[in-house]
Amino acid sequence: MDLFWSKVMPASIINYPWASEFSADLSQKKWESGIKTKIQAMDDAEFDLFLASVVMSASKLLLMGKDLTDKINLFRELRK
Repeated sequence: MDLFWSKVMPASIINYPWASEFSADLSQKKWESGIKTKIQAMDDAEFDLFLASVVMSASKLLLMGKDLTDKINLFRELRK
């Protein structure tokens, strides 16, 4: 499991009421399928705040650049 799914994502969603549905040991596929329904239900403002939280959590762990951009683009694709 890579650092993004095991550390960044749990830290990014900790304040959401549905955060307990996700754990750091879930596979990337399970994270993607589970988070897809959550982000599709968000309005534009909430989705922007979600992405900001992901970026802040990733930067704390020094995950930046192309790797982070790829993840952000993944979330945008999942939301469509």
